[in-house]
Amino acid sequence: MTGNGTDKTQDRLTLRSRLSDMAQLPTWIEALASRHAIPADLQFAVNLCLEEAVSNVIRHGYDPETDLPVTVRFSMPREGYFIFVVEDEAPRFNPLDAAELPALSPGEEIRVGGQGVRLLRRFADTLEYEPTPNGNRLRMGFSTAGSAARTKG
Repeated sequence: MTGNGTDKTQDRLTLRSRLSDMAQLPTWIEALASRHAIPADLQFAVNLCLEEAVSNVIRHGYDPETDLPVTVRFSMPREGYFIFVVEDEAPRFNPLDAAELPALSPGEEIRVGGQGVRLLRRFADTLEYEPTPNGNRLRMGFSTAGSAARTKG
């Protein structure tokens, strides 16, 4: 697990299992970015990864008739390193076990589906999965040091 238990700051957002609740994510991330000096490119990466992870929980993990929580926690264990944790009560699913998709060739049409894990791997500096007694925990780490590499390639 990332972190040493001495996080300087923490925050949490709890959503219900409705796609409409996802509208709260960008505003929450923007507020965190403002308070903790998260650079714009890193804010973009965080937003992209959280939207992907949370939408997958809601669309694929939960039954449409349920009203279960999806909790997103933020911590900053050290300067320039930000951790976002998505917790749910969906059936166990480890996105890190998903096979790596082959690279797209120039001119090839983008495939629909299966791109989420690719995005997580590309834009987060660290990814960790842990099953919980009631569901799943996905921890994503973002570093200002990794920010330059993320914007290349």
